[in-house]
Amino acid sequence: MQELEEFGLDEGEALGRLETLWSAYEKISAEAARYDGSLGWKTNAGLDYLVHTVNLRYEGNRQRTRSLGPRSEETERRMAEFREGRDRSRERLARVQERLEIHGRVLKVLRLGRLSSLTARFLRELHAEGFGAGHFRIGGGAALAAYGVRARIRMPTVGSEDEPDFDLLPTELFVRDQRLFDAVASRKIFGPVEPDGDRLVLGRGIVLRMLSEDVLDGWVRHMSRAGVGEDEIDALRWAVEVPEAVPLLAVGRDGSPAPVAALDPRAFAVLAAVEARHVADDPTAARLAEQAAAVAGVAAGIVSEPFERGHLALFPEIADAVGGGGLHAHDGIVMRP
Repeated sequence: MQELEEFGLDEGEALGRLETLWSAYEKISAEAARYDGSLGWKTNAGLDYLVHTVNLRYEGNRQRTRSLGPRSEETERRMAEFREGRDRSRERLARVQERLEIHGRVLKVLRLGRLSSLTARFLRELHAEGFGAGHFRIGGGAALAAYGVRARIRMPTVGSEDEPDFDLLPTELFVRDQRLFDAVASRKIFGPVEPDGDRLVLGRGIVLRMLSEDVLDGWVRHMSRAGVGEDEIDALRWAVEVPEAVPLLAVGRDGSPAPVAALDPRAFAVLAAVEARHVADDPTAARLAEQAAAVAGVAAGIVSEPFERGHLALFPEIADAVGGGGLHAHDGIVMRP
């Protein structure tokens, strides 16, 4: 495996600062969400009632209104507290957003961004709409970029220009919410969305590969026809079904943050190794094998769980990276007792 380069001191500190600012942004955003919608007074049968109104953006932008009770000292106090809390949270959110924007200029100067600015924005908007680890796990170039930020390591670059910006492995929750996902993707800044085999191509140039259940079943059928052993097929199923997503952060080329519900790096390594060995053509297979080894080498810096003993036996390229050439190699994190 090619030796992986650690980021320099200034670069590492800049990435750490980004993670700190993003954590603060997440906390303040959650607080601000308590003040979504608006409070106001509505008269009914001669009485004023305090009502909470929200716009349902993906249901024809219709409004949902809920009464909080007739006008009283209690509802007057509730209205005042709502307005004060909303203004306070907006001010705090604006401050941390400004700090993120200023710090983004530093990241841009240091050339730490790996994702296109548009892809980074798309990932932020998905995140803002509530899409996360429960909906999907993200692999491909976006996951590589996110592993690099967390491990402070320069990960291998994505190969060709036509390679997807990221892979998306959907869960049942995503399937139920795909209408909302499609609504986000088809916004003017991104859409329209065009299916292209196992890919979705957004009108402005973002390409993502949807590793749906049907696609992965196709891999299994192909491997079975080729006489691949059940142990490798089981490893593939483990990679796409078992490990939970890991919330990480990548960087856009404009220095903007890109939240990534990333594949567990062990799952990424196994999935890339299987695809390289049995599914991909030669140029892509070589690149995937390099990525599998690189991710295996930094996995222990991202998740605490070790690789399965059986997976290390199946994929020597992973075992070598973890136990021999990996930056975090240690027997204690390789094998389960």
